[in-house]
Amino acid sequence: MAYTKEQMEVSAEDNQTFINLVESHIDDSLGYIETETSRERQTALEYYMREKYGNEVEGRSQIVTGEVAETVDGALPQILKVFTQSNNAVVFEPVNEGDAEASEMVTRYVNHIINKDNNGVEIFHSWFWDALCQKVGIVKAYWDDKKTTTKEKYENLTEDELTMIMNDEEVEIISQDTVEEVIEQEPQIMMDQMGQPVMNEVGEPMMQEVPPIVNVYYNVKVARTKDASKVKIENVAPEEFLIDKRAVTIEDATFVAQRSLQTRSDLIAMGYDPEIVRTLSIGDTLDFTPERVARYSNGEQPLNTNDTNDESMELVEYYECYVRTDMDEDGVAELHRVCYADNQILMHEECDYIPFHSICPFPIPHKFFGQSLADRATDLQLIKSTITRQMLDNLYLTNNYRVGAVEGQVNLDDLLTSTAGGVVRMKNPNAIVPLTVQSNAAQSYPMLEYLDTVQAKRSGVSEASQGLDPNILQNVTATAVASMSSAAGGKLELISRIFADTGVSSLMKGILHLVCKYQDKERIIRVNNKFVPVDPREWTTQYNMTVNVGLGTGAKQEQLGVMQMLLQKQEQMITQYGLNNPLVSLKQYRDTLAKFVNMAGFKDESGFLKDITQEQSDMMAQQAAQNPQTNPNTEAAKILAQAEKEKAQMKMQSDMAKLELDRMKLEMEASKQMLRLEQDKLEFEKEMAIKELELINKEKESNANTSTNQMKTVVDAIDKISKINAG
Repeated sequence: MAYTKEQMEVSAEDNQTFINLVESHIDDSLGYIETETSRERQTALEYYMREKYGNEVEGRSQIVTGEVAETVDGALPQILKVFTQSNNAVVFEPVNEGDAEASEMVTRYVNHIINKDNNGVEIFHSWFWDALCQKVGIVKAYWDDKKTTTKEKYENLTEDELTMIMNDEEVEIISQDTVEEVIEQEPQIMMDQMGQPVMNEVGEPMMQEVPPIVNVYYNVKVARTKDASKVKIENVAPEEFLIDKRAVTIEDATFVAQRSLQTRSDLIAMGYDPEIVRTLSIGDTLDFTPERVARYSNGEQPLNTNDTNDESMELVEYYECYVRTDMDEDGVAELHRVCYADNQILMHEECDYIPFHSICPFPIPHKFFGQSLADRATDLQLIKSTITRQMLDNLYLTNNYRVGAVEGQVNLDDLLTSTAGGVVRMKNPNAIVPLTVQSNAAQSYPMLEYLDTVQAKRSGVSEASQGLDPNILQNVTATAVASMSSAAGGKLELISRIFADTGVSSLMKGILHLVCKYQDKERIIRVNNKFVPVDPREWTTQYNMTVNVGLGTGAKQEQLGVMQMLLQKQEQMITQYGLNNPLVSLKQYRDTLAKFVNMAGFKDESGFLKDITQEQSDMMAQQAAQNPQTNPNTEAAKILAQAEKEKAQMKMQSDMAKLELDRMKLEMEASKQMLRLEQDKLEFEKEMAIKELELINKEKESNANTSTNQMKTVVDAIDKISKINAG
């Protein structure tokens, strides 16, 4: 954004006043955020990235489970779908009777700005992700009065062509050269008034010189400047956003600011005095905030641009602040926009709009920073990681069990050399005893399943809500499944509604405010395959607005059912009473079909339905009334037949998509079952091997005891014989 000279003129007194005010607000805001919020966001990012906890032990399992990432990434697609499955995320409604047409155009234009002028899906994705993981998501919407300048060169232009170029308002002549082309002509025979050749004394035609033809051409270099002004929407990193600690919303905040790192080149491009920009101190402390360090882990931190030898690319810490203060001493605080860097006020102006818009999934009343989904999953991830590590350590010890050896009875070199088929020399068959390790899986698995239940209750994200668990549908009625899905998705629906009624609606109102204030010319946009003119100068900002969001799969199916019933009623009315009936017009019927198409997942209904104006609908109704010989029921039947055909096609496409989804779910479940069977097989083989080894040892011990008893029996018999012989 470029600033004017008037915006940058600040008196010395006001300059010092704003310096003191801004610095005080910045210090308070940084202290407020860095005490607790910044550390919690850092922890959430580290858990999302599955970073190590710092308590790992060498030689033990160091696995980190991904509950935070699973929760955030599981909720994000469902919430994002709510705002992107329809052409219009919001709908502006008319206030006055004559505003219906204008409000419809406002709706289309605002949504066009989001989806076409800006990458709406990418913006909403980053916005929602920040909110779900970093407590709040921030976007900035402002009027970017950008102008693009290209240099062009034209050669051998005629005077008319040059005039045409010079009359172009976008063109400025940089240089101009004139080139003359002289064409010599042959002498011609002189002719008299009668058109006869004039002869000389010897009877030869007299010749006269013909002046040469001079053609003038122009070679010009021009600079063509095109107005590329538009509403620009940008995501703001959470660590860049500052707000006073007493604020509950951005609208009631005394101080709001964005701190960013700008190159000297960027500041000069904004319109700031190059001499002042060169005096600003460099700074890159923002790159080392806890959030940014956590975001760029494993050596991914961006290179320090201040290490460059190019002065224009050195980074300066830049603050764009919005401050409420009473500068004119009338007792009412006004909103001021102040740009600040290195203890200097670079720009100051009064304004009427704060360009930042925030969302929070779990707002805490009377507080700006609420809770994120990540906050509700960090402790579960730590617990599950600990239990999983213990299970894996136990499994490692079970698979690689230790043995006890009688000292002096076993060759330790043989014992410590693990070779397939190797021999361990021992003096006593009982010198080696296996040390069995009891498996803890039976106790750990129920705890892990319980933690999954807790995670689903806290976040609303579960396998059932995502449609990933086909087992949940077994032996369960359709009503129960619908109830379970509705309950599981309740939190996500609540989050969607909070997003819609807070940040999203605020963003849309801000866009309308910007185009009404700054767009000073007509613009042509494409709507339903038609190019229509848009002129915000004819609009007012006083439109009622409804945020048009879906509410999950279950609610969507219910809405589709209601729409089908409504279509049937409209069709009955038209069939029975014709197009000139008092309740339903042809346009209303078309609009209902269009909404049905949008709810079915198709963003552009123009591929299925032709557009029709209310005037065309009224005209067709009048024609039907004026021509009673024409059976209105017949005409209506044709329309309805076409509508039924289109509905059947959409239903077939929907059914095919559902079948494909079911097939993928079955394949996923089959893979899971095969994996479980393989694991059970390995566990069974391991247990049988241990039992076999125990039986062998017991058999060896029994054999040893038998040999000892036999030897004792022989000794006793010999003793008896000796006694008999002696007697």
